[in-house]
Amino acid sequence: MESTTPAASASPVSATAAHHRGTLRTLLCAEVLSMTGSQLSAVALPWFALQSTGSPAAMSKVMAAQMVAVAVFGLLGASLAGRLGPRKVLLLADTARAPLIALVPLLHSAGLLSTPIFMVLLFAVGSFFAPYVASQQAILPALVGDDENLLSKANARLQGATRLTILLGPPTAGLLIAAMGAPAVLFLDALSFLASAVLLRWGLPRDLPLTVAPRRGRLRDSLTVLRRNRLLGHWTLAQILGESAWQALFALIPVFVLLRHGSSTLSGVLLGAFGGGALLGTFLVGPALRRLSNLRLAVLGRAGQGIVFLALLLPLGPGALTAFLIVVGLLNGVSNAPMVAVRTAAIPAALRSSTLTVIAAGALSGGTLGLAAAGTAVESAGIERTFMGLAIVQACGAALFVLGAAAAARPREEQRLGHATHSSD
Repeated sequence: MESTTPAASASPVSATAAHHRGTLRTLLCAEVLSMTGSQLSAVALPWFALQSTGSPAAMSKVMAAQMVAVAVFGLLGASLAGRLGPRKVLLLADTARAPLIALVPLLHSAGLLSTPIFMVLLFAVGSFFAPYVASQQAILPALVGDDENLLSKANARLQGATRLTILLGPPTAGLLIAAMGAPAVLFLDALSFLASAVLLRWGLPRDLPLTVAPRRGRLRDSLTVLRRNRLLGHWTLAQILGESAWQALFALIPVFVLLRHGSSTLSGVLLGAFGGGALLGTFLVGPALRRLSNLRLAVLGRAGQGIVFLALLLPLGPGALTAFLIVVGLLNGVSNAPMVAVRTAAIPAALRSSTLTVIAAGALSGGTLGLAAAGTAVESAGIERTFMGLAIVQACGAALFVLGAAAAARPREEQRLGHATHSSD
């Protein structure tokens, strides 16, 4: 009897752990479906907009409408995300985006897709992005618990799935557009959102232990958390700066290639180099956590990014720029999941959805600003000085990561010393 008691008592825990692993796999599969479609649209939408409007200026307006919505609804959607909870937000976002994307080719085929209507549709699509990303991160503690190592590994798996679609999606989109046309590719994106919604509705249980704030004022409370917690505040500012530098760099790579080498193939190789490095970095998270804490791994990776970005001050040829992108991609991949884990654990459970939505909106707004400013900066200052500016911005972001981590490390060290003193007594 004594030998069977532990097994009997452990079985519910094992069953729960297995159930949550299955739920995490469902979330990963839904992410792959949704992000694959999004990567197809990332190529097909501007192509289709240029073809349908015949105007580069109109194409820019259409694509900008989506980015503006990302920033605006990141803040306005924070309270809604906190009130609904992550499961409902994920389902709502995928279910709504499927028909919105499908309407683009449908209205065009009926001769009803004017530029303003096109902008409204993409604005509506973009409004779900920040709450969706934040809800993915907020739902992970319900699946793996608040332990930072488990959170970091779960985030690494989620981001690995995302990086894989970023690596493979754009080349696939180019082939599909050539074979089927941009409207058919947009329908594939709509189907991917629909398939993701069905999978989430079937695979995400309603009884996940998600804590939702029981009162209003979630946006105000979330902003208060970011203001009072030095790690969260510093890291949010760092992410805004970092994302602006990243998006500007990605926008400038085709410009750099065109000005210096005139090869579209080289542009794809350079962007793929970052994706490959980032994907490799996510695979290294688990082994790295055996030697380093999440906080140290996050800070070392982000500080390393800031240092390596200083290479942009040098005259880089294609080979050196490829190596640079592989290294910074790897540092980004290996540090991103631990950073998200530390940040998520630092946010009160009831405010995670709304606070993570605000953080995502800030980062995406920074990215939008960097994307919009890159072209103007090159025209006015030249690409070398613009690269220098990106290096400085990324270095400032790295410094903020170090300062935020230092503020968080002091209470942790005091807590560790307190436990040691208590044990010796």
